[in-house]
Parts: sequence; structure tokens; C-alpha cells
Amino acid sequence: MQELELLEEKIGGRWTGIAFHDDPGPNENRPKRPLRLCEAIKKSYTQPVVLTRDLISCPGALRSLGWTNHVDDTLANRVAETMDATLDIARKVVTNTPRLKDGVSVTVGRNNVPDIAVSYAQPEAAMRLVRLWQQVHGADLDLAASSVMAICGNVVARAHVTGQISISFGCPDSRQYGSISRDRLVIGLPIRLVRELL
Repeated sequence: MQELELLEEKIGGRWTGIAFHDDPGPNENRPKRPLRLCEAIKKSYTQPVVLTRDLISCPGALRSLGWTNHVDDTLANRVAETMDATLDIARKVVTNTPRLKDGVSVTVGRNNVPDIAVSYAQPEAAMRLVRLWQQVHGADLDLAASSVMAICGNVVARAHVTGQISISFGCPDSRQYGSISRDRLVIGLPIRLVRELL
């Protein structure tokens, strides 16, 4: 948790942690109803949230967190509809979205030892983070941007799988259910990078 406090002090904004578990995780702090990962992140600023496969309500998050391993037509149809794209294009976009190999449970919140730090941040905080990256590495930060599975796949899973900083402008669902305001974007980075940069 020291890393989250360090990010808040040096970068700004509010940060939460995401920890991946190979076991079902603790029984406390489980939501009363299934949530989307973006909702759980929003809730985690005040109380930790433990998610398992049966406590995720979003097909994109199920795939991104490794709880399904195929691109089913339900998810592809939903993506095609929101993108106003063909089903073939939607399948490609979903297939190219990063995902974890296997998942058992996830704890989202400040009271854990996180693998990933996440913030719904203002652009100025993103600028500070990129400047730190450049100060340490002497190079630009390469980013990929997607409006599909933006938080679950393209921030959380991407940061964990690649070990790199991920930034997203959100997707329609995450902006709605995660309550991401117009002046915010989403940043995710592995905890080991926090130690390296700060």
C-alpha cells in the first residue's frame, strides 16, 4: 500500500490496487451482487472488493480476467453493436484484447498487496507519470489505446501481462458503470514499476 500513497503524493489523484489470487480469496468484502470490474474499482476507494467468476457481471471482464478463454458471439455481438462495426471486426478487436491466462479471484482496494495500481486520473496526473517514465528511461512511453474492454482488458490485463504502463480513455460501459467523469482517463501500472519510477 505504500506504493499507492507514493503515487498519490508524487503523481496525484486517487489510486487503488488490484491483486490477483490463485485461490478463492477471502470471504469478506464480497459484493452482494455481481459487478463489473470498473464498478469494483470505483467502490474500492472506500472499501475493498473481492471478485470471483460468479461475482463479475460483464462478459468483457470475465474474458479479460481469465475466467473465459474464448470469444463468444454474445461478447462479439455486444462489441459490434457498441462500435457500430461488423461481427468479424468485433471478433478481431476482442481477440486482440489482452487477457490473463487463468483467474481464480481478484481483490480490488487499498487494503491488499497489489499487483497493479489503477487510477481514474486527470490528464495532468498522466502527464506527470509519463514525464517520470521519460526521466528514468530517456524514451517515450509507447501506448496502445482501445475503446473496447478499456479498463478490464486494456488497462488491468495489459498492465499485468506486459509489465508496462497502460492508459485508456475508457469505453461506453466503463464510463457509465465505473462513473468515470469527462475529465478523467484510466491509468494502470504494475507495482514493480512504481518502485522503479519513484
